[in-house]
Parts: sequence; C-alpha cells; structure tokens
Amino acid sequence: YIDKFMNYLKVEKNASPHTITNYTIDLNVFKGFLGDKDIETVDHLSLRRYLAELRAKNYSKRTVARKLASLRSFFRFLFREGHIKKNPITAVLTPKLDKKLPVFLDVAKIDRLLSAPTDKDLMGLRDRALLETLYSTGIRVSELVGLDLRDIDFISGVIKVLGKGHKERVVPIGEPALAAIKKYVDKKTGEKVNDKDAVFLNKSGGRLTDRSV
Repeated sequence: YIDKFMNYLKVEKNASPHTITNYTIDLNVFKGFLGDKDIETVDHLSLRRYLAELRAKNYSKRTVARKLASLRSFFRFLFREGHIKKNPITAVLTPKLDKKLPVFLDVAKIDRLLSAPTDKDLMGLRDRALLETLYSTGIRVSELVGLDLRDIDFISGVIKVLGKGHKERVVPIGEPALAAIKKYVDKKTGEKVNDKDAVFLNKSGGRLTDRSV
C-alpha cells in the first residue's frame, strides 16, 4: 500500500522528491508501530495510541503534525481506492501548533551579507548575483538553484520560476539583482549584456549556479 501511494504521489500528484522522502519515512515509522497488524484493522484508537507514542518520544508538535498529515493523505488514498472500508483518521484532530514570530535580518545584516562576496573574481560575482536574486525575489533556494538565465526578463524586470509541483509563476526582480546578474554574465561570457537584444537571456547556456565557470 505504501508503494502504491508513493507511485500515486509521483505520477498523479507530481509531488516533489522532498515530499516523497518525508512521506516514505513517516509511513514506514507508522508501519513499524503497527507491526503485524493489518492496515484494514486500524481504527482511531490505534492512531491515538500512535500519536501518544510519538509524544512520549518527545517529538515536537510540528513533527507530530507533519506525520499526522502524511497519514491523512495515506488513509484518504486507501479509502478512495477501496483498500479500506472506513477512513479512521477522520476522527483524529491535528494538534495545535505554537505560533512563533518570524526571525529576520535587519538592514545592516542584509547589507553585510550582500556585500560579502568579492567582485574581483567570477565566483564572487556569481555568489553576489545569487544572493541579490534570492533577496530581491523571495523565491525558495530550491527554485533559485533551478533558475536558468533564459528565464530572466531584463526588460520587464521579472523572472519565470518553476515551483512546487512543477508549477510556473512569474516573480518581480529588482534592478540591483539584475545588475549583479549582468555583471556576472558579462565576466563569464566576455560580452556585454544588451537588454534590447532579447527579452529572455541565454548568454551562458546554463544556470546561475553552474560550477563550470
């Protein structure tokens, strides 16, 4: 059943590798808890005992909630596919999470971070372009790593981002980030980037994180 569910996540839901890994770990932990007990015999009391065991092992509320979310998706899949006659997890409540204030950097720290890479070599210019892009757009690091130069619109000041579930979205990018990217590309290719030449740039034929510089 776990294998069938993972295949469903990959093929039909187009889930990320990170999600697949976490769900596999969570469900195998639950499988270990069940032992020889069949999945069809699991009821809400079994699930509550499992949650109690997780709490006894001093898992945080956030971790318990994540493991419970994995089980919700799993049992919903089993019920929909007819592998179980009743979904036992509908009677189990998700624990309330503690609300935490976000941790952020002040302006001075941001300035020091962005100015840390040197502009005297190619690696420094690349790192500066990466940091400026990350700060300007607010995209995920995984999205930044996958960003290709052809996805940058220098005229309109936007980038095309491939996010979770392989969904594309357009995100604004500021002038300092664009300038840092241009400076890096100029150095790497030995050519000046001309905004009027093309809307989407593909001068280097690679990603910003390309190591073969």
